[in-house]
Amino acid sequence: MSPPPSFTTTPPADDRLGAIVTTLLPDFPALDGSDRDTVERDVRAYVAGQIAAMPRFLRLPFRAALAAFELVAVVRYGRRFANLPAEHRAAYVASWSGAPVAAMRDFVKLVRSTALLVYFDHPLVRVRLDEELGAGGSNGAFAGE
Repeated sequence: MSPPPSFTTTPPADDRLGAIVTTLLPDFPALDGSDRDTVERDVRAYVAGQIAAMPRFLRLPFRAALAAFELVAVVRYGRRFANLPAEHRAAYVASWSGAPVAAMRDFVKLVRSTALLVYFDHPLVRVRLDEELGAGGSNGAFAGE
């Protein structure tokens, strides 16, 4: 069995998953361009690593849902999800989040919850949160205290 992917190295990637992760990340706190790129890359890699580490009986249905997500985007918009304008990507993810089919909602919930957990725990984001909220405002929660 191979070791898990590192936090900063993208596993044999799936730009479909990466595009979903990037779409789900918040704009808060404000990060400069290079920090934002670093955080997005690290979060995409971490989420992809978590999916890759799933047991096969969970990973295979996830991969099927990812393929369905992409296929429906192509049917609906005529192009792959990653190639959609940002506002269409956000609207498409929102449509899956509120879909009447539980599997569609759960697919987005899995990616969103993992991505947000890692995003808000990323050192660059934590530093910016401490700066924006002030040392007393965070109560040390973001500084790991």
